[in-house]
Amino acid sequence: MDKNLLANRVAAASDKVLAEVVKLTQKQGKRGSQGSWKQFLNVYEKKFGSGFSDPARRSRDSLVAFLQTFTDEDGLKFVDNVLRSLSNCEMLKETMKESLENESPEQRLVRSTLEHPLYLSKYALPSYEKGWAVTKVRKKPKLLRYNKMLAVDCEMVLCQDGTDALVRVCVVDADLKVKLDELVNPCKPVEDYRTEITGVTAEVLDGASCSFADIQISMKKLLSRGTILVGHSLYNDLQALKLDHARVIDTSFIFKSSDGRSPSLNNLCKVSCLCVYMLLCFP
Repeated sequence: MDKNLLANRVAAASDKVLAEVVKLTQKQGKRGSQGSWKQFLNVYEKKFGSGFSDPARRSRDSLVAFLQTFTDEDGLKFVDNVLRSLSNCEMLKETMKESLENESPEQRLVRSTLEHPLYLSKYALPSYEKGWAVTKVRKKPKLLRYNKMLAVDCEMVLCQDGTDALVRVCVVDADLKVKLDELVNPCKPVEDYRTEITGVTAEVLDGASCSFADIQISMKKLLSRGTILVGHSLYNDLQALKLDHARVIDTSFIFKSSDGRSPSLNNLCKVSCLCVYMLLCFP
């Protein structure tokens, strides 16, 4: 991890983002070279100490100085991933507000997802953990002009150690052209293939050579230009991929059934097919 690059990222972040990063270090029990946030304050600002430890109430200089105490590789990666994730989300929200007059249909759906009451809780992805990747967000002018969309769906199996493992990823574009369809080797014994849901069996997975790391690399390439990623309860797919991507459309947030609840993907597909049929038969 490049320390200079991280220093530039810290310097460019807003006070709000820096405060949120420090709060997360507290929740995760992270410590820099001068200890925890409270221990750092007792040394850095002896006049006030840790009496007012809420990061949102401390100076920007204090927040920056504390984050600069993370110098080991794991600490640097933690701070970098959290900074990128929070900054991406903040930039997207600001961009959405500034572009309301010229908002495209795609951008409107991204904004509807970002503004949904459940967005913060569902998309608070643990991208600071080992093995996670955070995609880049393009600069504002380019971001507003780029409306390419990809839809993703992931299949998971239950392994003998009690964890879930990714075994298949499928990605299509707006024209339903397949951009990625790979079986993934779980690399550990499987307890339940959940075949009735996944369509995956031991025979299907036999010989699968694609690794989880390979899939992450492929997904990052597909999303590298700021592509909008679409899915139903998409946060589950991003969890499966260990991928933090800010520009998303979640159809479970966009559509509602007659009782006000989010429809299942199966029911949503049935309704969509019915609407297309009606339009074709009764133009």
